[in-house]
Amino acid sequence: MTKKNRIEYLVCTLSVVVTGFIIFGFLASQQPLVNESKLHSFLLIGCLGGFGFSAICSTIILSVGFFKRRGLVFKIIASVLWPITFGTCVYAGVFSYIPYQIYNIVKIISLTRKEKNKKN
Repeated sequence: MTKKNRIEYLVCTLSVVVTGFIIFGFLASQQPLVNESKLHSFLLIGCLGGFGFSAICSTIILSVGFFKRRGLVFKIIASVLWPITFGTCVYAGVFSYIPYQIYNIVKIISLTRKEKNKKN
C-alpha cells in the first residue's frame, strides 16, 4: 500500500468516526441513557456509533482490496461459502480496526521520514 493509499484510508475511516460520533451522540443526548446525563450519553453512544460504523467501513475497504487481488477460483469458493466469508471479513475487520489504524499511522510517519531522508 502506498503512502497516498494509507492516507486516503485513514481520512475515510476517521471522517466516518467523526460523523458517526456526532450523529449518534446527538441522538443519544435527546433521551439520556447513561446515568441520566446527556453529556455521558452523548459521549458514550457517540463513541460506539462512530467507531462501530468506522470499523464497518474499514471492513468493507479491506475486504474489497483483499478479494480484488484473488483469482477467479478463490472468488467462486468464497461466494459459495458466503456465510463463512462474510463472518470472517466482519470478524477480521472489526477486531483488527484499532491495531490497523495504529499500524497505518506508524507506517505513514515512517514513509514520511524516509522521504525526508532521501531528500537530504
